[in-house]
Amino acid sequence: MSLSAATTAPLSRRLSLVLLRVTTGFLLIWFGLDKIVSGSAPLFVRRAFELSDGAAATIGLLTGGAEVAIGGLCVLGLFRSVALPLQAVINGITAAGVWWAIVDPFRWWVTGVDRIVFNSHVFYPTSITFAACLLLIAFRAEDRFALDTLRAGARRQASSSASQ
Repeated sequence: MSLSAATTAPLSRRLSLVLLRVTTGFLLIWFGLDKIVSGSAPLFVRRAFELSDGAAATIGLLTGGAEVAIGGLCVLGLFRSVALPLQAVINGITAAGVWWAIVDPFRWWVTGVDRIVFNSHVFYPTSITFAACLLLIAFRAEDRFALDTLRAGARRQASSSASQ
């Protein structure tokens, strides 16, 4: 049984979108769980405010819980009209926070920036993740394996059966 190019192209796109949605969603889940377990507030909050340990833990729990929830919705493909833009905002803020690693990952030109870690090139993929989030929003209608799409199809089928 061979698949024609006309059949494999849409399937390849759909599988690619699923893999992208699941992996970017799990990225949020993992970072959210890290905030919950470590009890630390997001880096930009820690840099902007002097927080007590209790306040940092509370903010870490709240932001981590939100990231886990948004990431879970993205993985499942539920409420994508809200979850995918929120995911893009979170990843966009992260990318903006490490702009120097995107512009100059090997520290050749940008100087005078407070570097988080010695190997700043490990932050370059934040730009790729942000681009992936934008792609998921742009091609949301083609993601046929998201639970939103499957639920909508089941509702359409049920309503067409009821009207016949």
